[in-house]
Amino acid sequence: MCSRFKRCPLNYPVCETPCVFVADDDEDDQFLIQHVFVHHSPECRINVVNNGVELLEALGTVEKLPALVLLDLNMPVMGGLEALALIRKEPQYDSLPVVILTTSNQTVDQQRAMELGANGFVTKPLLLKEYNQLILTLRKQWLIGRCIG
Repeated sequence: MCSRFKRCPLNYPVCETPCVFVADDDEDDQFLIQHVFVHHSPECRINVVNNGVELLEALGTVEKLPALVLLDLNMPVMGGLEALALIRKEPQYDSLPVVILTTSNQTVDQQRAMELGANGFVTKPLLLKEYNQLILTLRKQWLIGRCIG
C-alpha cells in the first residue's frame, strides 16, 4: 500500500500512484466509478479525464503506466475507439489493459473495440449495486497483484 496519501474530490484517502485511468465525459459516471473504487479499493488512485485526447496526454506524462484504463466510447473531442486505436499503435502501451465501459450494448461496438485491442467490453450498469459488482470484478481481474495486494 502506498504510504503517501492525499484527498480525492470525494474526500477519500487515495494513493498518489495512479492505479486506474477513467476516460469518460459524463460527470455522474465519473462520480459513481470513483465512489465505488474508493469503497472497494481505497488504496487505488483514480485519474479521471474527459476524452481520448486528455487520456493520451495523461498517459504520456506518467512514469509508471496505470494498472487499468476504463474507456468510454462516446466522448467529445476524441472518442474511445479512436483513442484505443492510437494507444494500440504505441509499443509502450502493449501491456496496458484497456476495458471499454460504455452505455452501448451494440454488438458492432463490441466487435470493433475487440478488433482494436480492447481487453474487455462492459455496458455501464444502471444500478449502484451493479456498479459495485462490476468494480469488484475489475479489481479481481486487473488490479490485484498489479497495483493492490
